[in-house]
Amino acid sequence: MVKRSRLVIDKRHKLDLCDRDRWRVAEMLRSQPDLRDIDPARDLDLWRHLFDADDLIVVGERTSPAAEVPVAEYCWGNIWRDGLPVETVAYCLRTADLLRGATYAEQMSPRQACEAVLGRLRTARIPIVMVVDDGEGGLECWCDADPTLYRLLVSRGRCPGGTKSRTGKKHRVLWADPGTRVPWEEDLKLVA
Repeated sequence: MVKRSRLVIDKRHKLDLCDRDRWRVAEMLRSQPDLRDIDPARDLDLWRHLFDADDLIVVGERTSPAAEVPVAEYCWGNIWRDGLPVETVAYCLRTADLLRGATYAEQMSPRQACEAVLGRLRTARIPIVMVVDDGEGGLECWCDADPTLYRLLVSRGRCPGGTKSRTGKKHRVLWADPGTRVPWEEDLKLVA
């Protein structure tokens, strides 16, 4: 079994959180109004477009080409070969990663604190590619994995479009980088 790498966020992004730091879910949805509708197929499609269509990825217990993978509760941000991760495309900062060690200048709910940390990460130009509702009142974000910084980071998070098994709530995409909306055919033309 492959273990998930532990992710550490620079503490300065989590100290003395206040209301003005927040990147509010309402702002995310206002910038991409189509995400207001719950659509698991669209959400999974946005996540799959972080990869090339023929990259082997793992969603739940299944390894498939990105273009064919079905939805599940969890997914990995890696490209796989022979049952092992060989490249990191994106890494997930789960709610626990966002909130561990956070301090507050103002009282906040866990969701508001996640918004504040995300706001600080965004201001620091951390390459957030997707924000997902975790189905438990928190937020997760998928970030672009810079190959010069992360040789191989094994990361697992909530699968956009998946369902939280304990609550039955959908892992809804709340914001996605515009690059996830480019069809693979057009993406390949841009590279060529």
